[in-house]
Amino acid sequence: MPDTKKTMRTFLEKNELVQVVALIRDERRHLSALVRLAYDKETLAGWRAIRAIGMAAREMLATDLDALRETCRKLIWSLSDESGGIGWSAPEILGEIVSADPKRFKDFIPLIASVYEIEEDVFRGGVLYALGRIAGPAPELAAPYQKIVIASLSDRDPLVKVRGLELVGLLWSYGKRSSVWGREYGERIITAVQNLRIDKGEAWIYRGDNFTSVSVGEEAHSCLNKLI
Repeated sequence: MPDTKKTMRTFLEKNELVQVVALIRDERRHLSALVRLAYDKETLAGWRAIRAIGMAAREMLATDLDALRETCRKLIWSLSDESGGIGWSAPEILGEIVSADPKRFKDFIPLIASVYEIEEDVFRGGVLYALGRIAGPAPELAAPYQKIVIASLSDRDPLVKVRGLELVGLLWSYGKRSSVWGREYGERIITAVQNLRIDKGEAWIYRGDNFTSVSVGEEAHSCLNKLI
């Protein structure tokens, strides 16, 4: 396992995610090593591990659904006080796994969303990331969490606001054409996004395959263009 973890880290540093997934394809137990590597969100390797977990989950759906669900259960447990640890990247990893097939994992979505309300607010950005990943293939399963969306736009953390704006952009079209988001809520969203155009906060986020500095104000301008 130590050699495998070292090999994985090397592939992640080179952004060779296909090679990482191939290691897991050959030996499913290596997924746990990849999860541990994904807990370091301060590094490119850590974020690439998060993305690689999503790629691996899509391959494992047909043959290892139970193993994926068990991984999800362990990640949820890592966020509880009883676990004795802190699942720093658990929301992001859960988002990647659930987004592989949101309908099969839909029972985990309320559990992910509930993490937004726990005392350790360091998980809020991760919850929004997870909902964003789910919103891509299944907006109908992420849209009902409008309270989280509107709360994120007034959070003190620039990262939370940026992730909230990303989520608004992903959900707006579905929310407006469905009965989930009413007119009043839509107006609240637009007002909140408009107010963020003058926000000078910046967040350092993983986007594409690298870290980048994102301005809340610029992100709000971009988001507003999608809304109106």
